[in-house]
Amino acid sequence: MSEAGLFIIILQVYFCVHVFRHDKERFWIFIIILVPLIGCIVYFLTQVLPDLVHDRKFKRAGMSLINTLDPQREIRRLQDELEVSDSIENRLALADAYVQASQPAAAIDLYEQCLAGIHEDDPDIMLKLAQACFSNEEIHKAKDILDKLLAKNPDYKSYDGHLLYAKVLESLDLTEQAAREYEILASGYPGEEARVRYGLLLKKMGQEDRAQALFRETLTRIKRAPGFYLKKEKHWIDIASENLK
Repeated sequence: MSEAGLFIIILQVYFCVHVFRHDKERFWIFIIILVPLIGCIVYFLTQVLPDLVHDRKFKRAGMSLINTLDPQREIRRLQDELEVSDSIENRLALADAYVQASQPAAAIDLYEQCLAGIHEDDPDIMLKLAQACFSNEEIHKAKDILDKLLAKNPDYKSYDGHLLYAKVLESLDLTEQAAREYEILASGYPGEEARVRYGLLLKKMGQEDRAQALFRETLTRIKRAPGFYLKKEKHWIDIASENLK
């Protein structure tokens, strides 16, 4: 039997099983068997493809592929929307897209424009601006924004903001201050980044035993962690593993 013939048989079996599993009309089985290739094509186009189009996972995978092939597509769409309606929501959406596309410099001006009027001291926007400045290596500016955020919004709580502040202090060689911030985060941050970063900083400060304890804690915690957590935290788990003696 040729490879093409074997492939068609596999398709027939697959689509016949699909008929039963998805409770399709049974006459499709006869079409798939009696008219092999054409029957499979017609069944796929009329019964399988429409279901895929409405499947959320399929849609997400499709959008991910499109964005990979054309990373500027979403940015162009949001630029058009901003031209039609210059609203704070559209500015934020475009700025967020620039950040996702690793273009923080383009996002900074948009975030700054959003910090006006009733949103002048909006902590969420200020945090996004600080994150964009940090990514754009404008470290001093990022610290100034975070200091202002805390002054204007003393009750504002954000794990990501707290971690960013620690990273900023570390980048400015304010090592002792950064270590204090990481120490606070290490026990409560929802992930391994803060703990591993704290370990790396302690290692740099010559506190090897404390650093090793943190790396060991990360590798102990993940033993019973679910798969999605392991995947999400893989980068920091790998770093902890590489630094554990």
